[in-house]
Amino acid sequence: MNRTKRWAALVAVVVVLIALAVYLLRSGGEDPDWLSASGTVEATETQLGFQTPGRLSEVRVREGDRVAEGDEMARLDLEDLLARREQADAAHAAAAALLAELERGSRPEELAQARSGLDAARQRLMDAERDLDRAVRLREAGAISQQALEKAGLSHEVMRSQYEQALEQLGLVEAGPRGERIDAQRAQVRAAGAAVRAADVALANGVVRAPFAGLVTVRHREPGAVVPPGSPVLTVMDPDDRWVRIYVSGDRIGAVQVGLPVIITADTHPEREYRGEVIHIASDAEFTPKNVQTREERVKLVYAVKVRITHDPTFDLKPGTPADVRIGLADPVDAAHRSTPGDRP
Repeated sequence: MNRTKRWAALVAVVVVLIALAVYLLRSGGEDPDWLSASGTVEATETQLGFQTPGRLSEVRVREGDRVAEGDEMARLDLEDLLARREQADAAHAAAAALLAELERGSRPEELAQARSGLDAARQRLMDAERDLDRAVRLREAGAISQQALEKAGLSHEVMRSQYEQALEQLGLVEAGPRGERIDAQRAQVRAAGAAVRAADVALANGVVRAPFAGLVTVRHREPGAVVPPGSPVLTVMDPDDRWVRIYVSGDRIGAVQVGLPVIITADTHPEREYRGEVIHIASDAEFTPKNVQTREERVKLVYAVKVRITHDPTFDLKPGTPADVRIGLADPVDAAHRSTPGDRP
């Protein structure tokens, strides 16, 4: 009987202690200078791929590799693109050569040929004029028929027409190409140059380079795979741009300010604490996200707060890691100098 009483007394003491702990937590047992919340570590990530389809010829990095900005990470088989570049370059060279020829005007040989043709036409016209004069005199003397006279007149008209054509041809050769034709050829040169630049862009897009210094987190494709445009080949994360998004209730958001110091802990290394700072506070309230555990918390209006991780040299806080956040609500300068649990690495 005495043993039963002792067990009952022990249970009563335990219940009282639990109730006291719950009461302290709900009644503000936390340090009033710190606000606690939980969230998940996130980071800036980008999926990299090609703008043009092709066969993946090389992937130079693996998951976990660090890359510097501009490092080549993967490339397509560029043989087809190189052939197109050569074709575009040849078309541009041909268009430029024709434009140069048009701008120089007629060649000396063409001028000489046109002048020679005009001289020959002039000589034939003079011969026809002499023949016509003789035919007129002979007809007046009755030595030839009217038909012969008309034939001499027709020959004269033909020679005059040929002479006028030769004269116009010489004028065209001396004047050179028309301005409209030169303008049209200049447009052809510009179009060919644009095709060369497009080929250069296609070649550049056949290589994936790191957009920033970071860490390769996913290798989606292997060499030999045929990749469509826009399909991810690699995913790169910026380890220097990690943060935790937490939610603060409306009755406490007024105490949170951008720049306040933050202490971050995670279950993966419970003995370590990491520093951070508040970098963004949402201006509009929202309902608590569904991943919050209790129904009472889910129906509250809260404000999203973004906390940047500023001190994690060993990269313990990886994206997706659940983390607990404590925001220092005192003056940022004072909070940074007073003794806090965040002084440890």
